[in-house]
Amino acid sequence: MKEIESAFGEVTKLLLGSELTVIDDYGDWLGRHVPLPTLAKSAVSGTDVWIPPTLNYLGIEFNKSKVISMEEMDKVTSSPFTAKEIETANLKELTTKFMKPVAYFCGNFRYQTYENFEKVSGGGGGRNVYVGEDVFLGVKNIGFSNYTLFSESMFGCYAVTHSQFNIHVYRSFSLARCFEVDSSSNCHDLFFSHNCENVNDSMFCFNAKNLRHAIGNIQLAPEIYKEIKAKIMAGIVKELKETKNLRYNIFNIGDPDG
Repeated sequence: MKEIESAFGEVTKLLLGSELTVIDDYGDWLGRHVPLPTLAKSAVSGTDVWIPPTLNYLGIEFNKSKVISMEEMDKVTSSPFTAKEIETANLKELTTKFMKPVAYFCGNFRYQTYENFEKVSGGGGGRNVYVGEDVFLGVKNIGFSNYTLFSESMFGCYAVTHSQFNIHVYRSFSLARCFEVDSSSNCHDLFFSHNCENVNDSMFCFNAKNLRHAIGNIQLAPEIYKEIKAKIMAGIVKELKETKNLRYNIFNIGDPDG
């Protein structure tokens, strides 16, 4: 999808200082900590149907032989049974004889208006979404993400709302231009940080509020911060371009070899 490729290049250049191209080459990295949809075939037509990750349903895996796409729902609504047969059934018969044969799981779910939704198990109310689940309402240019709402240009994100231009942010809201950030709010230009509020232009901050130009919760002179950040970003870009992956993330930054 050209719109997603363009947005991915824009966001990587904005965050890392260098544009990454061909988003599928980075798919494993982007989806590393994000529950993403899986592919099945429609029981009705044999076409591709994307279904939610098992995390959304208490770890229960769907019987992929009983999957249909949303637009095929009207093809499986009739039942071969009569009312009289059901009236005399016990609980076991109701679940195994009458419900199981006609029960299907609906993938490719769509909501409100949408445009350019590809490999999405559930989404709507926006445009340009590629590989995602629960991407709804006011969304634009979202890739490899789950439960992302009212957001734009987000990649590899999970449980984030009202945010823009981020990669690998989790369980947060109101973030802008952040990279590897978890459980934070009202932050911008933040990297490798956890549980922060109103922490901006900073890196490696944890359980912190109201900081700027900080590394490890210690505020620095702006010019020193920028110098250190430039060196770290150069190393990140080099590793990503060479391996299509990154060894460090917010969940292992304190002990990457542990």
